[in-house]
Amino acid sequence: MIEEIKKIGIFIKRDFKILFTYRLAFSAMFLNMLFNLFYFILFGSMFGEKMPDALLPYKQDFVTYLLLGSIGWSFLWSVMSSSSIALRNEMMMGTLESILLSSTKITTIIISYTIFGCFMGLLSTVIFLAVGYFVYHVHLAANIFTFIIFALSILMMSGIGMLFSGLTIWVKNIGQTIPLIQNITMFFSGVYFPVSVLPSYLQKIATFIPFYYSIEGMRISIVSPEKSMEYIVILSFLVVIFIIIGLYALNKGMEKAMKEGSLAFY
Repeated sequence: MIEEIKKIGIFIKRDFKILFTYRLAFSAMFLNMLFNLFYFILFGSMFGEKMPDALLPYKQDFVTYLLLGSIGWSFLWSVMSSSSIALRNEMMMGTLESILLSSTKITTIIISYTIFGCFMGLLSTVIFLAVGYFVYHVHLAANIFTFIIFALSILMMSGIGMLFSGLTIWVKNIGQTIPLIQNITMFFSGVYFPVSVLPSYLQKIATFIPFYYSIEGMRISIVSPEKSMEYIVILSFLVVIFIIIGLYALNKGMEKAMKEGSLAFY
């Protein structure tokens, strides 16, 4: 157990070295993120300081609404996608099998990638908060319920990350599956606009999107903490479901790859 914990630290240290080795790619990633954020905020500025009727339940102007959605979206999807992308890279470089032959558990690798994803998500959160505070004078008054919902959302996304990691090992190339799911999830989760602006028949779909309860829960916890328990209960249930499914998918993917001897190639 202690040995595996040490390995997690080694993997994280390695990933940071790789990250700072390719400074141009690292800088471009965050500049692209900032420009996308500015595009949406400048678009919203056309409406002036008047609060749209759709935002009245959240007691937030458009910039605050967008900033909170962007923070939740970038952080949680960074956690989710980090493991599957890193596993794909390990297979492309032919290093995954070598790592597993060293008695390192696949769960140790996934945990390492997930923690690294949290670091990256935290960095983007700090940047967004700095932009919101110094440029648009936005103050986000989070509370204990906000942090509980955020923590549960991280665990849920970790389970989804294991699911896609298992799928990556199983079929090797999942193509644009993750970006497709991101776009669908973003549309129905109230990241950039409230679900209430959608047609009624589409609003019902949002209740089947797990990420909806993360974003909506964080917003509600800030303006109406007493209503947070509903989202906490639902997210707790989703955490258990996705971690079980994620572990199952990961183990099945490993079994298939080891049986076929396909861990050494992509």
